[in-house]
Amino acid sequence: MDDVISGAYVFTGERSARSYALNKMANSLSTPANRATFQADEAAYMTGLGCSDQQIDLVRRRDWKGMMEHGASIYLLLKIGAAVGVPLPEIGAHTAGITLAEFHARKAH
Repeated sequence: MDDVISGAYVFTGERSARSYALNKMANSLSTPANRATFQADEAAYMTGLGCSDQQIDLVRRRDWKGMMEHGASIYLLLKIGAAVGVPLPEIGAHTAGITLAEFHARKAH
């Protein structure tokens, strides 16, 4: 199977395994207590859940496309986005490599 289909990254088993800790961490943000702990010290929280330095850096930089390329599930990225105050349209614009205004303009058509 191709790694990229129409510009979208395919969530393959290899990518999933490579990003298991990041996806697990993102899923843990479902609870308010975990979100508060994450928000207080993102790097420490992520380290405690086994995230690599690379994964911590991707989250620190809010590199949504990089997280997806690394193997993060888009559904779990939304949990990180919600925890840090970045809404879906901003994540979508970033992953598409366009501005938020361009993203909204595309959705209007």
